[in-house]
Amino acid sequence: MMRKTIKGKTRYQLTKSECELLFKAEKEAMKNTYPASCSGYAVALMTKGENVYPGVSYISDTDTLTMHSEATALAHAAIHGEKDVVAITGPNCHICKQLIYENSLRSQIDIVVVIKEGGKVVQVPISKLMPHPWPDKPRSLDKKKSQKMKKVKF
Repeated sequence: MMRKTIKGKTRYQLTKSECELLFKAEKEAMKNTYPASCSGYAVALMTKGENVYPGVSYISDTDTLTMHSEATALAHAAIHGEKDVVAITGPNCHICKQLIYENSLRSQIDIVVVIKEGGKVVQVPISKLMPHPWPDKPRSLDKKKSQKMKKVKF
């Protein structure tokens, strides 16, 4: 993995073997899609710590509660204390691009989306996939509100 700084944001360029590792993890994760194996989508992401976390779609019968594979991969990494994502496999829907972009805003890492296109591996920074991004900066988190939520008892 090679690190660069462009316009104040860090961007990583993955090696061919790192890209293949992501594609392999993505392919292996497909068997874990919900509700049926290979019935949805899968992705894999790599963190700054060079760990790989797969994610799979979890399809709800009502559709409104369906979780996209990108969201479950980001959550999977966060559960393990890793929030600095450097790359994720794609292509991704626009909802997921937004989620990846927001992660990029917080981490200041221009996450690369790794795709296979015409038989070649291409790495595209999320900033290039979001020509009219919103928001322009991350929402500040209110620590008092967050502490109150922790105290709520059900």
